[in-house]
Amino acid sequence: MKTVPYSHQYITDDDVRGVVRALRSDWLTQGPKIREFEEALAEYTGARYAVAVSSGTSALHLSMLALNVTEGDRVITSPITFSASANCALYVNARPSFVDIDDKTYHMDTERLKDFLKVPSQRRKVKAVVPVHFMGTVADIVEIKKVCAGYGIKVVEDAAHALGAEYRIRERWAKVGSSRHSDITIFSFHPIKHITTGEGGAILTNDRNIYKSALKLRHHGIVKKEKGFWSYDIPQIGFNYRITDFQSALGISQLKKLNKMVRERRRLVSTYNNRLSKIEAIRLPSERDDTRASYHLYVIRVPRKRRDRLYNYLKEKGISTQVNYIPVHLLSYYKKTFGYRWNDFPVAERYFKECLSLPLYAGLSKPDQLKVIKGIEEFF
Repeated sequence: MKTVPYSHQYITDDDVRGVVRALRSDWLTQGPKIREFEEALAEYTGARYAVAVSSGTSALHLSMLALNVTEGDRVITSPITFSASANCALYVNARPSFVDIDDKTYHMDTERLKDFLKVPSQRRKVKAVVPVHFMGTVADIVEIKKVCAGYGIKVVEDAAHALGAEYRIRERWAKVGSSRHSDITIFSFHPIKHITTGEGGAILTNDRNIYKSALKLRHHGIVKKEKGFWSYDIPQIGFNYRITDFQSALGISQLKKLNKMVRERRRLVSTYNNRLSKIEAIRLPSERDDTRASYHLYVIRVPRKRRDRLYNYLKEKGISTQVNYIPVHLLSYYKKTFGYRWNDFPVAERYFKECLSLPLYAGLSKPDQLKVIKGIEEFF
């Protein structure tokens, strides 16, 4: 029986040809394709600078370093995200903290963030906030930036889900990644994201100092004393977070198709919405009117006692689904290290018990999507 995957990369002959050309060139890594990819990302998003790196996780780590987040500092993020959004604080010996989500958008609740920061003892050590553009819908980044700016707190947009998404500012639209309302935006180019480089990520910023720091730290912290000369120094320890030229070649080719792939994801979401809205037991995802989502995920909510039964029912029919995510504070490390427990973030926990991500990717065929929809209709 053919299985409909929960997600899948979208690779064309153009992508293959671009990678082969890079493999046959003089540069496999540290060559011109990396810069070309970075320039293409900056042009697409509207940010001034882009730094391509080995993963979204390494982009988050470098963001912490570039913002001088260090031991004793706090970093606030959402409990509903992949763990890297919080782990990046641990990488620099800071402490991750969480603000519960909004029950409609599943993003960090801005009002709860305001309440958290109003308490001096909680606010005092907060160095950065990492809002997550979960599912590819857009968090209330304008308000979050306004709140954080009032306290001198840095903002790092985790846009691993949201390449191609947009939000309106008055009468104009800004791309997620422009970093107009943050210090840094990060992306991920894992195979199931909007575009892929196999593994990879990027930092987008409008701050030259952050840009220079990220460039240096992705390459061991090396500083060349004189261009073209052998002498170098390492004033700050960095990492090998480089991306290769053939990965960058794939990214360049994929980026050319991004708008088409986002349109395809939106079309698939519209089909899901039209059919599944007729099932009263299902709650569909939503997005704010002043945003245009790029939809990395399509998450429905079903009564908690039926969620796992639906998961298993669809699995038996050859349909893969996923739960995104187990709340970070309920992962064993976080419970053991920081004492988190059930009921600390009740909105996130309620969402977790009810959520199920359906197959969504560019290339999902009409028959396969209808198979998913019919399976759900038959279950209910």
